[in-house]
Amino acid sequence: MATSRDRVTIDLRGIGDAVRSAAAGQCITVSQLARRALVASLDSCTAFVVPSGSDGQTPERSITKLTLRLPRLHAEALVLHAGTLGLSYGEYVARLVDGSSLPQPVAQREADRAALLGSNDQLATLSADLSALVALLRQGKSVQARAYRHRLETADAEIRRHLDRASALIAHL
Repeated sequence: MATSRDRVTIDLRGIGDAVRSAAAGQCITVSQLARRALVASLDSCTAFVVPSGSDGQTPERSITKLTLRLPRLHAEALVLHAGTLGLSYGEYVARLVDGSSLPQPVAQREADRAALLGSNDQLATLSADLSALVALLRQGKSVQARAYRHRLETADAEIRRHLDRASALIAHL
């Protein structure tokens, strides 16, 4: 990952109003819209990470550019911490100044999301097993239904684990 920000200037040749309107319609900045368009045009084999978080002025917020002079180690720490959290430098500093809570690191959010998706899969399997059990009971096949006994006895704990995972993920959002 590059430690400096790459910049490019684009002559929009008369489509500036349409570009700004499209960005405003999506509640993102023109820079974010341009990055999305560039990413969409990249070869699918190219590995990249599009930074999340706003990087500029949107209809809801006014942005002022600020230049800071920091010791090198502090500047490197700022870049590292903001990147780990998926925030722009400005958003990271603004949250620190406000005393706002910082999001979990991107890797942790992705791990939590993967755990929740896995839990959803387990819940879907449980639902299918319970449906099969109900069908067997309706047909009076109690011997075959006994195969689902353990699944039924552990269903409550499995559902509670899923809800705990979902609640924790939502709390961190």
